[in-house]
Amino acid sequence: MMGTHAFIIPVYKESPYLERCISSLKKQSPVSDILITTSTPTQATRDLAKKYGIPYLVNSSERKGIANDWNFALLVANSEYVTIAHQDDVYESDYVGEVMKNIEGSSIVFTNYWDVVNGICKKNTLNAIVKKISLFPFLIKSSYRSKLLKKLILIFGSSICCPTVTYNTKILNGFSFSPEFRFALDWVAWLEIANMDGRFTYINKKLVKHRIHNKSETTISLDSGLAQREEFKILERIWGRAIARLFAKLYALIRKAT
Repeated sequence: MMGTHAFIIPVYKESPYLERCISSLKKQSPVSDILITTSTPTQATRDLAKKYGIPYLVNSSERKGIANDWNFALLVANSEYVTIAHQDDVYESDYVGEVMKNIEGSSIVFTNYWDVVNGICKKNTLNAIVKKISLFPFLIKSSYRSKLLKKLILIFGSSICCPTVTYNTKILNGFSFSPEFRFALDWVAWLEIANMDGRFTYINKKLVKHRIHNKSETTISLDSGLAQREEFKILERIWGRAIARLFAKLYALIRKAT
């Protein structure tokens, strides 16, 4: 029988913040199902799952990568609405309650969030300000069905914070993340979902603490240049090579100033 809402935590190896994430999900009201999935099982993560009474599912597929992990999470969720919880992040206790009030008719619901850097919640980073500008239409109206307007908030970059998103699997039946991307796979996903039926709904409340640290995927991808290469690839698809180069230079300046 399909449940209403589930948190799926796709765990990669071990994270010192995983237990904090689990604890925050356990405090949700209303209560949701919680599952841990992994393609890199360890005894430590098995022990945490056992401690909190959470099913622990191992993805034995030969295909590796974040897209494969997230697609596996969607596959095993068996719920109408699914949040892919990131193992380093913390969710406010009213996250599920707020999402469930807004999910009907929406393909995705996403929320405002805190960036947590070195344990400190950053209030107004330049990156956050740019995202707020992109999300300006949602300050007028919280939900949009128009495919044009849904894509409009995405043409300059990924303005939607991935761990804040809840997916409506009834509307997104058959959707999967692209294995072509590792860092920007969420941006590509939002562009694809924007072309599907269902609303984009934004909750302008900071309901997730999104942790960025030296070993996070975001930091590793930026340091290696992978993030910049993938972002340029998407910008080129949207704008063409010349304008994509201008945006790439602008992004570099923004990150340098952040």
